[in-house]
Amino acid sequence: MLSELKEKILSIINSYNRPVLFKDIKDQLNISTDALKRELNDLIKEGLIKKEKGRYALTESGKKLLQR
Repeated sequence: MLSELKEKILSIINSYNRPVLFKDIKDQLNISTDALKRELNDLIKEGLIKKEKGRYALTESGKKLLQR
């Protein structure tokens, strides 16, 4: 089960309907840069998001998880 913060990050990425910059995510959260980096790296390891050309996007697994 995902933490509330990770679910919020996935929702933010999903709301853009395009790959998102780190700054776009950070601007909507009240957490430190290091904390956000840690959460994003965890989500990448869990296969829920991917990073391409410095932008973050949901994977198919991430999209399915949000549809629940």
